[in-house]
Amino acid sequence: AGFAEPDREPVFLDLETSQYHMGPFVDHALDQAEFAGIRVERSRVISQILDNLNKSALNGFSIDEAYARLELSVPPGDSRTARLNALRSARRISHDFRNLCLTSSLVDFSLQIELLTQHVLANEWSRTHFFRSRRHLIFDNAEEDTYAAQTLIAQWLPHLESALILSDDDGGVRVFLGAAPSGVSRLAELCDEAVHLDQSWVMPPHIRRLERLVDQLLPAARRASAHTPQPAPPDVASADDEAASKIRLPVAGFRFYPQMLAWVTEQIRSLVLDQGVAPGAIAILAPYVSDALRFSLQTELDKYGILSTTHRPSRALHAEPAARSLTTLAALAHPLWGIAQSPTDVALALSVVVDGLDPVRANLLAQHAYRSRGAAAEFQSFEGLQSAIQQRITYRLGEAYDRLFNWLADYRAGDEIQPLDQFWARLFSELLSQPGFGFHQDLDAARVAHQLVTSARNFRWALESSGQGSERTSQMGREYVQLLSSGAVGALYSPGWREAGDAVLIAPAYTFLMRNRAVDYQFWLDIGSSGWWERLYQPLTHPHVMSHNWPPNQPWTDFDEFTTRQANMRRLTLGLLRRTRRQVFLALSNFSESGYEQRGPLLSLINRILAV
Repeated sequence: AGFAEPDREPVFLDLETSQYHMGPFVDHALDQAEFAGIRVERSRVISQILDNLNKSALNGFSIDEAYARLELSVPPGDSRTARLNALRSARRISHDFRNLCLTSSLVDFSLQIELLTQHVLANEWSRTHFFRSRRHLIFDNAEEDTYAAQTLIAQWLPHLESALILSDDDGGVRVFLGAAPSGVSRLAELCDEAVHLDQSWVMPPHIRRLERLVDQLLPAARRASAHTPQPAPPDVASADDEAASKIRLPVAGFRFYPQMLAWVTEQIRSLVLDQGVAPGAIAILAPYVSDALRFSLQTELDKYGILSTTHRPSRALHAEPAARSLTTLAALAHPLWGIAQSPTDVALALSVVVDGLDPVRANLLAQHAYRSRGAAAEFQSFEGLQSAIQQRITYRLGEAYDRLFNWLADYRAGDEIQPLDQFWARLFSELLSQPGFGFHQDLDAARVAHQLVTSARNFRWALESSGQGSERTSQMGREYVQLLSSGAVGALYSPGWREAGDAVLIAPAYTFLMRNRAVDYQFWLDIGSSGWWERLYQPLTHPHVMSHNWPPNQPWTDFDEFTTRQANMRRLTLGLLRRTRRQVFLALSNFSESGYEQRGPLLSLINRILAV
């Protein structure tokens, strides 16, 4: 396969360690202003280049073939030259990263796929051994898997005694991750029998009628050009009163975003406290879930004693307040790292880890109890503060702060420097999970803490396996904290996809679909937002062009963008309705979270549904 040391045991990289090793290449390109023509953060440049490597491997493209496709997707205009220059820099970085992997025996996800498809399965002995290892196969959600996986199944089928392949109509919500829903027809042709099932075990009849109405108003996208005659719109059957009543709208529209959120929390309060609905049977969905949106919803639900949890897997780990607090405490506990923490960072950490400490008093405590002199930091106990400051903070909160102060002081005075994952595990179990601290009954904070411990441990193992040695334990902790602070996206964290107890789920709509769970009640927030229809801005990658379903020499046009957006909204809307057992609540405000007036395509679709 081209490894410099074929006899050396490889080190398998996850997403986080891949970002760590690619970072220096991207930093050099940024220093040379090679990405100055596009407005993308450093962390997103890294993640999009890795995404190109992954999708090229999953589709059997070489690196050069993949970037040739991407260059054709750049639209004409003033920014075309800058976009092309950025793509050429990304191509060079992709080759440099692959050479690093081959030289240092590192195997990222893309190289792992290429090793499997081009070498393991190309070897007659290993291919025969693999295909004979199982006699029967069940392949579920085939439309959500990749071209490489579907090709593997197609090669495997002749060697099996029996196989069952299942696929959902209008599926493929993972297209942006490399899913190939069009490849299901290829697998269907290899099967002896095809059975179509149209009975839903989730949707009641009235939701089923709504689903059929959406299906008629948003016909399935067809590959076409701008000159292809479009079919006439279908005859739309009217929705009966019972079906229409299952779309719940506020009696009067709201002008501002906070009014919409207040209506949502009041409806949830009524469902849970008045009607006895379990919080776990409710999902709050939006095109994007910002920190402000999550904080507002969780704060209001907490007032009623209703538990809630969030899931935002595509966000950087350091964007979570719990993660930022833990990294701040780690930097304070390891002064030799030389990572200075501002009073603002310390105040945030204190407000998160000390239960009941509001941001105002946390800032007051940080200003008087913390002193930063360059990379060095000095603490003062609560007892050492002035009496007036103590009274403003209160002695109950001061006692919890002193427990944290004493724990960190004892650790700093110790002789042994523990690995970062073990430090966080001790801090969480001995202190932060106890009564009086913010992680005690916070499901999201506990999940983030566990994810950080797991991530830091995998990072340490990967660096130790690559020959960097355990003698760099403290330095590896510093490098991991710097990786988080740079905005690195977290690797796959399986527990985050599991059920989080009886709590209201707050998540982006696509994340909810990928969890593949059904709930009784769904709340669709901000239905006037264009985010329900638009793709994320990704100037260095393109999920639809990087697919076998797209002709290699065909440019991407505005018409292709429009039809793709329509298809995505159809897939999203149908997917959400098919995971609803009882009712959908639609929330709308005239102005968005940022204060802009909005009238997106989803709102137009809802108006058409209510008008028929």
